[in-house]
Amino acid sequence: MPTAASINSHYLTIGRELATRLGQAAVSGLHLPAAVPDETFRDEFGFVFLADGSVGPFYVSMGDLLRDLWCRCPEPPAYRADALSLLQGFTSTEPANRALALGTYNALSAALFRAADFEPPDRSRGSGLEGLATGAVIGMVGYFGPLVDRLTAQGNRVLILEQAPERVPDRTGVAATDDPAALRSCARVLCTASTLINDTLSELLAALGPQTPIELVGPSGSGVPDPLFARGVAAVGGISFGRREALLEQLGHGETWGKAGRKYQLDQDNYPGISALLERVKRDWR
Repeated sequence: MPTAASINSHYLTIGRELATRLGQAAVSGLHLPAAVPDETFRDEFGFVFLADGSVGPFYVSMGDLLRDLWCRCPEPPAYRADALSLLQGFTSTEPANRALALGTYNALSAALFRAADFEPPDRSRGSGLEGLATGAVIGMVGYFGPLVDRLTAQGNRVLILEQAPERVPDRTGVAATDDPAALRSCARVLCTASTLINDTLSELLAALGPQTPIELVGPSGSGVPDPLFARGVAAVGGISFGRREALLEQLGHGETWGKAGRKYQLDQDNYPGISALLERVKRDWR
């Protein structure tokens, strides 16, 4: 099994293979939300668009990340780049480079799913919560307000690891911690996929160990999950967009863009693996 420390190189290797094997891998535009002075209480996303219409979401409400992206890409819709070049961001310590790399990876993954005629199963409202006993302690990496509401309403307690503890409200059944190891005793850990951007996922997996079931959730996790499953992540929740135009229409109207996508969940039972998906593409090309 690959070591946790090699997760970035694993993402880079797979991204390069996708960019090489799939046609139209050029990046033909971005969407960036407007920046605000303080991103602490926002959860905003950017999008990478490929020439074939594929969409790759990535989290941007993280410190100066969004302002840095605007400085680098002052005209997002007109942004053009080579996917292979952007994927090199997985080797960078700069969040902006990593964010663009992950968005590109996610867009390439969407292109692969479409080319292989693979439709990930829908993520139900109860995904990540099945089989939990009443009163169980659920770990959460990153604060997901609606999910916390559902868990506490069901009688569960929630222990949250959050880099911005001021995001976590003082309420019954909810506690915050700054120690990843404190989540080891949780029945399950739901982790934000933005950990792929701030490069904290490897550290978190090492702290939790193999005994704690962990699920990665959020639009930033909308890429082929082979590197995650190789490291013991139990499930990954992402989002797919059928049409770039539908997403841009929602964004242009300032509406909730989630309506333009479909949430899905992959685990090791319903995901065939990248080799099988690439083989499907290979057969289709003949």
